[in-house]
Amino acid sequence: MRRSYEPPRRWTWPHYRFVQCTLPRIIALLGGWRVEGVENVPDEGGAVIASNHLSHLDPPVVGSAMPRRTYYFAKSELFSNPVFGFIIRKCYAFPVNRGEADTRALKSAIELLKAGELLTMFPEGTRSLTGELGEFDLGAALAASRAGVPIVPCSLTGTNVVLPRGAKFFRRGKVAVGFGEPIDSLQFGPKPGKEDLKRITDQVEAAIRAMRAEQAARSADNGPQGQEPGSAQ
Repeated sequence: MRRSYEPPRRWTWPHYRFVQCTLPRIIALLGGWRVEGVENVPDEGGAVIASNHLSHLDPPVVGSAMPRRTYYFAKSELFSNPVFGFIIRKCYAFPVNRGEADTRALKSAIELLKAGELLTMFPEGTRSLTGELGEFDLGAALAASRAGVPIVPCSLTGTNVVLPRGAKFFRRGKVAVGFGEPIDSLQFGPKPGKEDLKRITDQVEAAIRAMRAEQAARSADNGPQGQEPGSAQ
């Protein structure tokens, strides 16, 4: 069976690095770019980056906020167009069937994490219509625990302002990205059950809520500060 993901290599595709370099500069010009807590992302080894979801802009924003590359889940419908599917696959996205238990996607996620890669997941499953956090599924906790890697909570604000639902062009706005302290996915043992996965997921959600509140308060008081655009290269 053909791999559903771009195979890990020591080098990273140049167009991925190009986006990492240019996107923060573009957003900074549009209103502000702020990254905090990037030291919480492991320098090496696998980890799940679990983020809230506001906009189609979220995956490249998360990827541009940290120096390492990250893989992503993307809904399988996006791969139906061969050209677009090829492009996003080379940007380290791989397909998942939403609304069902996609065992192939889970197996791919575990393989990548065990190979020492980062995997960004959005536990809400879809973009928030209101900007508030939706219900978190257990997928991030399940993949991390099966691979034996930590979960790094990630908080996004402002991406839904810069690229709202239905928009074709960027708008002015401030974007903030925060990475929280890693959460041990094996704190309840090597194969946590459903209730334990829920406890881990609740910890991730609580960390994201706290970071979002801090981001909102800081943005209102001080404006964009923190990591300079282009420092995640």
